[in-house]
Amino acid sequence: MNDVIAATLRDFSIDAYRPLYPRSLDLGEPLTPRIGNLVKVVTGIRRCGKSYRLLQEIDRLLKSGVSQRNICYFDFDDDRLKPCTPQTGDEVLEAFYAINPSALSEGAYLFFDELQEMSDWGSWLRRIVSTRKATIYVSGSSSTMLSTEISTAFRGRALDFELLPFSFTEYAAARSIIPANVDAPSTEERLVLERACQTYLQDGGFPATFDLPRPQAIALLQSYTQRVVARDVVERHDFRQPRVASLFSQRLLALNARQLSLRQATNNLKAVGVSTTKETLGDLLSYFQEAFLVFAVRELSFSLAESTTSQPKIYAVDPGLALACGTAHTLDAGQRLEDAVYLELRRRTVGMRRDALASLRTKKHGYEVDFVMGDALTGDVSELYQVCANASDTVTHERELRALWEALDQSKQDTATLIVGAGAGATFERDGKRVIQIPAWKWLLMGDTAAG
Repeated sequence: MNDVIAATLRDFSIDAYRPLYPRSLDLGEPLTPRIGNLVKVVTGIRRCGKSYRLLQEIDRLLKSGVSQRNICYFDFDDDRLKPCTPQTGDEVLEAFYAINPSALSEGAYLFFDELQEMSDWGSWLRRIVSTRKATIYVSGSSSTMLSTEISTAFRGRALDFELLPFSFTEYAAARSIIPANVDAPSTEERLVLERACQTYLQDGGFPATFDLPRPQAIALLQSYTQRVVARDVVERHDFRQPRVASLFSQRLLALNARQLSLRQATNNLKAVGVSTTKETLGDLLSYFQEAFLVFAVRELSFSLAESTTSQPKIYAVDPGLALACGTAHTLDAGQRLEDAVYLELRRRTVGMRRDALASLRTKKHGYEVDFVMGDALTGDVSELYQVCANASDTVTHERELRALWEALDQSKQDTATLIVGAGAGATFERDGKRVIQIPAWKWLLMGDTAAG
């Protein structure tokens, strides 16, 4: 028996991780342990809280009466295990069942954290699913665990769940400041939430940064980005130009909520003495998306295309991370608000094709609408969202409304949503159409009810 693994299993106690910040990601009801169970896979960027979401599920099982001896939690991102191979996984289970032999017949709940650190993890896990009476949860820091590898390895025997850093709702809940009635908060509650939203857009939702002094939080967020670049891009993809990867990641985070031109990015790097190609940066962009550092959003008419001729808008996985790691003077409050709205829409569209969330440019005058829910194949639009940092900026406010009115006429919809960072709620009507203006803090707290 591997002594390191055995000691790790024996020393595990969920009490060591309390308090557990509750996450809103719903993993469904726990399955009864059996051979051939569906695997539940939680993926997301490093340090966003995947481990704690698994621990939250363990806590739920314990409270429901499941015995600790039937629960195995193991983190494969441990340098003492390297190189981590399928044999490592076998040793984990051998040690667990040796310590808890009754779990073999009664069934086990197996929690494998950061399993992508194991080489050939897909084949190993498929074998475990086919031979062990178990309910299995897996976490990983690569989106390939949702798409290519999961679909190849499990052929319909896995359910994938994407976890992002804390939403504003989770952030506010952790501080116990959500009012009983979001639609009618007191003046004091509203002011507290407005300030909290501004702080959230600055600090972001990575849980380890909560309550840290600002300089320490910035340093920690920068270290997260460096680790993603080093481990999930350079090392995993054997990328031979680490400086290019590092500089391009900074460029992407500085572009938060802005369009990316690969040609311009290539020229900018060459201007500072770093030689690269547009094709190389295109590969890097896909790697950064796999690692959940950024997301690329295209116009609805281009969202199904693999071509790089259209320029996508880039959104960081977290507004606080973008501010900490990007170029400060390019990251204004409006960019961070738009980023937060994108991330919230992404949370609310679980189960939909990712190309269903896109931007829109109107046909008549070419006005831009920040986000639309639609079908890229037919061009149909079902929801329209615009983001405005400050409703009191008359010129900007009128420009955002103008784009929504034209998009409403074009899409045959009758309602759109204008989310404002600073400003009160309001309703605007014209020719049987209406735009509902809602403060950002309120929209971010309203969940699925916020859509129109």
